[in-house]
Amino acid sequence: MSYLMFLSNIEEGGTTNNELAKRAGVTKQMMSKIVSLLEKDGYIHTEKNPNDSRSSVIFLNERGKELFVALRDCMQQSRDRLDSIVGHDRMEQVIDTMVELVTELEKEEQ
Repeated sequence: MSYLMFLSNIEEGGTTNNELAKRAGVTKQMMSKIVSLLEKDGYIHTEKNPNDSRSSVIFLNERGKELFVALRDCMQQSRDRLDSIVGHDRMEQVIDTMVELVTELEKEEQ
């Protein structure tokens, strides 16, 4: 679960280590270690970058894609359950409020 933010930044057409590091807000060295772990665990695979042979392009493999399908299904089940308790419109208000709070708190941190 701790690697979801890294996996979620991998585009369908692949993403370079440098781009992934920028998106995740970590160093290139840290991203290289994480990529190695995710590849070892079978969530991603890498291929030589056709535009720059010094780098690789990172792709989700089937296990990585299945993780996101399962996560999406789990989130939908949770949302359906919450909607059944308070109603869809009230849940939308809760989500809107949470987004507003996070946005404002992030502004304060910067």
